[in-house]
Amino acid sequence: MKSGKEESLSIERLIEDLRQKNRDLKSILDNMPSMIGYWDRNCINRFGNYAYRIWFGIDPETMPGRHIREVIGEDRYKLNLPYIEAALAGQFQSFERMIPLPDGEIRHSLANYIPDIVDGQVQGFYVLVSDITPLKRAQSELRASEERYRAVVEDQTEVISRFRPDGRLVFVNDVYCRVFAKTRRELLPGSWMPVAHPDDLPMVERRLKELTPANPLVVIENRVYSGQGRLMWMQFVNRGFFDQSGMLREIQSVGRDITERKQAEESLAQARAELERRVEEQTKQLRQMSLQLAFVEERERQSIARDLHDELGQVLHVMKLKLDRLSKDGIPDTLIQDLHGLVADASRQVRTLTSQLSPPVLLSLGLGPALHTLGDELLQRYQLKVICHIEAGTPPINQTQAAILYRAARELLINAAKHSGTNLAVLTMQQSADTLCISVSDQGRGMNVNQIPAQEAGGFGLASVRERIQSLGGRIQFDSADGDGCCITMCIPLKNITTVNV
Repeated sequence: MKSGKEESLSIERLIEDLRQKNRDLKSILDNMPSMIGYWDRNCINRFGNYAYRIWFGIDPETMPGRHIREVIGEDRYKLNLPYIEAALAGQFQSFERMIPLPDGEIRHSLANYIPDIVDGQVQGFYVLVSDITPLKRAQSELRASEERYRAVVEDQTEVISRFRPDGRLVFVNDVYCRVFAKTRRELLPGSWMPVAHPDDLPMVERRLKELTPANPLVVIENRVYSGQGRLMWMQFVNRGFFDQSGMLREIQSVGRDITERKQAEESLAQARAELERRVEEQTKQLRQMSLQLAFVEERERQSIARDLHDELGQVLHVMKLKLDRLSKDGIPDTLIQDLHGLVADASRQVRTLTSQLSPPVLLSLGLGPALHTLGDELLQRYQLKVICHIEAGTPPINQTQAAILYRAARELLINAAKHSGTNLAVLTMQQSADTLCISVSDQGRGMNVNQIPAQEAGGFGLASVRERIQSLGGRIQFDSADGDGCCITMCIPLKNITTVNV
């Protein structure tokens, strides 16, 4: 047994380690460009990152304890209230807002309200607000480009030419001559091919061969060189003219400049790709944060379990010894027996709480044996018989992952006990080369898989299970139908094993 001084030093080191983890987590959040915050079920702030200073001019250190309307303002609070209420009802919310910065600049934002659901109850919601101004600007530029393009079409004559099936030009209009900086004498009866970009020429020739009496119109977009050597994108509407035997005799081509539209499309695609990349990065960071929180939670569970076992357990043992002494001093046996019963019941409750907070078998023997023990707990507390099919061997996962999977399996078994209408469930754990899967199945009343989101909001705890599994880079699959039983499978990729341990 550790001395009081050693135990005190151990606790101090644990506290300092936790503080360092919190500092690291805060540093990560403060360096993210998006606003990230957390509001409890009463809309009182518990955390906000540094981005709130940039967006609202508010010191994030002063935010905890303040109502959300104090932070975002009364007008914006009224606008956002329907989304806030929906998030507190357990529904994910996503919407756009225009937000003026302290310096007067207007920024476009995409706000996500993510419910924090624990054991089926909404505790609050996370806020993630991203800057989508570049995407909005690209969309505006695209619209402006399309308007300019329409003006060009309406105010200017298109490039028009006619040519034989072998490519020899027989007619060009004045605009054609101006665009390609040649006279008709220079152009006729030459070929149209020299003006096309060499890389596009095979595609153009292949598309022109699609012209038939049944399909006399082909639209082609390709690059051409202007008379000044400028590379342009043009759209050509090509119409074929056929004789009575169906032989192609001539092609008329009407071309218009679409360079600006192509450039705008490319800019929009780049902006969209950049936004998707940033969202993916932030999603990964949020999952890592969730895993860190699970790690801290598990350590706290173990700490509380140790305190219950070591401190309260010793007190109850001393009480039992003193009761034994009192029985020798003439105290009535009935009173002594009653006190013994109370002490024994308290001891059992301490052991039960300790096991639920941090199962000793999970720490000492691993996930497989720990899952076996769930059968005894479910039978005793819920009269649910659990048949276990657990593959031999220890999965290559760390203690944090094992704790998350254990608690997820326990939650699914409790759900089956409460809602399936049957007293038998099957718990299975299988491992492949790169995946570990745990499933809980029953032959009860089942559920409508299409209504699972609504059930999550109703308190089944499935949202919490899904969130924890996704934090491990895994997935959860529901196979069920009304009246046809239910099978819920959780799989995590073993290649995503983290070095975080409890």
